[in-house]
Amino acid sequence: MSDTAVAPSTPSRSRVLLVAWAGMLVASALIPIVWRAGLSRPDSVWIDVVQLGLVLALLAGARSIPSLRPLTLLFAVLSAQVAGFLVLRIGERISGFADWADSAPDYLWIPAHSALLVFPTALMVITALAAGLTRHDLFLAVGDLRARSRIPGTARFTRWHRQALPLSALFLIPLIIQLTVVSRPDPDQLGKAFALLPLGVGFALVNAAQEEIRFRAVPIAVLEPTVGAEAAIWMTAAAFGLAHWYGHPSGPTGVLLALGAGLFLAKALVETRGLAWAWALHALLDVVIFFSIVMEG
Repeated sequence: MSDTAVAPSTPSRSRVLLVAWAGMLVASALIPIVWRAGLSRPDSVWIDVVQLGLVLALLAGARSIPSLRPLTLLFAVLSAQVAGFLVLRIGERISGFADWADSAPDYLWIPAHSALLVFPTALMVITALAAGLTRHDLFLAVGDLRARSRIPGTARFTRWHRQALPLSALFLIPLIIQLTVVSRPDPDQLGKAFALLPLGVGFALVNAAQEEIRFRAVPIAVLEPTVGAEAAIWMTAAAFGLAHWYGHPSGPTGVLLALGAGLFLAKALVETRGLAWAWALHALLDVVIFFSIVMEG
């Protein structure tokens, strides 16, 4: 990967990178993690309100400061995302979904909630399209399944159709270990997990699609022209990792595993210029996660 952005000066480029990182972190799960885990405060809808206010402030700043104007679209799509989360959270409370989720087994409410996350994802896509980006700009295509891929740390290249499945094993093995240690799945529930496999596959396909678009496709599409592919990959991977603090996998080790997977999946997206490999490999990981959720009891 190479940095494709062209900056007029080093100070200006550094400023843009710093503000872009700030925006990605403000819109990420970092603030909820600090609030809930760091300060031991209960979850609240006001967290979403604060995040939306901060991202809107960044949007206003980008529109008014010439050197930051290339980040305007980034903050616009992040505002759409956070606003979508806020509307969704309020809707879940009004509709009774939140009460149902409190009493329903995880293997039912988690797929349902994942499907609802299509809403903020769609808002991001609509915002980007309204700004003039095309479907291909947003990686909403299959992409080149045989695209060249640079082997990290070397000048050598391989092809995605040759490395995708072997590399996925490098993430599956530590994922299974982490889920086993943290979630402690009950082996006696394995038969139940297989019986629910159709639900698991459906969850995996929907969840992988909305997360690939929300965490990677749209943010990378608006970041890459401004800060370059490499910085965009790291920013989106960081946001993806933080989102798993309360997810599956969870906790600090879950964040690290998700960060690594985020780098790998973002690299697939950028190098193939499409969603196919990232979506398929993400869905494979999500099937394993679904099995763990069912086997937790």
